[in-house]
Amino acid sequence: MAASAEYAPPKELVNVMVQSSEKLEGAASLLEMLEDKADNQRITASELAAVRCIVETCAANLGGVLEEA
Repeated sequence: MAASAEYAPPKELVNVMVQSSEKLEGAASLLEMLEDKADNQRITASELAAVRCIVETCAANLGGVLEEA
């Protein structure tokens, strides 16, 4: 990406970055809850899969938009 004052990233890239940032914040919150839960309960595979799914989706979305840019 150019480091110029005239450069403006494509709107789609900005939207995906914002959405991915929000989703990753949610994933971080889920991980924090799972850490607390792990103190006295078992964490299930489906709980971990939910967090993994969020992260993988964000990575794929960002990767796809960056390839186009």
